[in-house]
Amino acid sequence: MENQPVPYAKQIFVCTYNRNGESASCGDHNADEVFAQLRKIAKDRGLHPNIRVAQAKCLGKCNQGVNIMSYPDNTWHCGARVADVEKLAQKYF
Repeated sequence: MENQPVPYAKQIFVCTYNRNGESASCGDHNADEVFAQLRKIAKDRGLHPNIRVAQAKCLGKCNQGVNIMSYPDNTWHCGARVADVEKLAQKYF
């Protein structure tokens, strides 16, 4: 194993896990669309891959979804919606 520095200035993880109605999950709240829009904005602004927007399959707070966490900011957002994407982009990009 080789240690290397983190290759990104920032990593934003958007939970897109969908339990298909079996129990609460981020997928119940258009998580795929939140992820897709946030990533597109990063790419359109030429920030990707320096700022990486990635899918997470479960962040463990399913009943609070859509969950988003960002490093190195050490911030957590819960209950994010498509309507919040532009506000998130302004904060992180």
